[in-house]
Amino acid sequence: MGKIISGYLWAWRNTERGRKSVESLRKFYPEADIFINVDFEGDIDTYKQISSEIGANFSINKFQLGYCGNFGQVQVGYDCWPKEYTFEWVRGIYEACLKTDSKYFMILEEDDFVLNPISILDDEFSMAIHPTNPAPNGHYRPNPISSYFKDFISNHGGNPQSPGYAAGGGVIFNREQFILSWETKKDIIWESYDDLKNHNKIIGWADYILQFIMQLEGYEIIQNNQLCEEWEISNWKDFEIVTGLKDLEQIRLL
Repeated sequence: MGKIISGYLWAWRNTERGRKSVESLRKFYPEADIFINVDFEGDIDTYKQISSEIGANFSINKFQLGYCGNFGQVQVGYDCWPKEYTFEWVRGIYEACLKTDSKYFMILEEDDFVLNPISILDDEFSMAIHPTNPAPNGHYRPNPISSYFKDFISNHGGNPQSPGYAAGGGVIFNREQFILSWETKKDIIWESYDDLKNHNKIIGWADYILQFIMQLEGYEIIQNNQLCEEWEISNWKDFEIVTGLKDLEQIRLL
């Protein structure tokens, strides 16, 4: 019987936070396979050392990905990743999925932490995203997916229904289903990417593309109501997974 869950850290330079992120998963799931993938210009040496110390699989992007696109004060000169960047990001996740036998796979960033055992792992599901419809604070921010994307998914035999898009750090998905989805749909995504990008930039954002891949293959997207974002809820310590936590003093207490 395989492991229940493995974790993949998309890493940059916040090495103390990144280490704590993967260790928070291992705290509750000591058998979890851990994959640390560092962006091309990240702190490669430190993360390589961390990987050696905790027995993680270590890899590096083939080139620098950086921010997915212009966001707030961050201006990178484009609205979303070009398809070469998106495919490089997914490649790292896909290849990690091939190296473990876990049922589920979790994406982590340097501000994502597991606080308690993950109860949704007791259920059968394809992908569990951030709750936004409603969010844990009761507000509705459903992050709507454009009708053009929904029609594209439907026209290719997929499942266009979802609470919205929210597949960033903290997302958990069925590993084998993701492998199948990527292997069967990557060609049509490559061929259609620029057209999709012209309609909506989220195709080239890390918090949507994994969800799009799964929906295109017909899988159901659900919300994980035990996942919250630190910035929007005061009682985040009562949840099972917190994202967006950047305060090192708080992180060191976990």
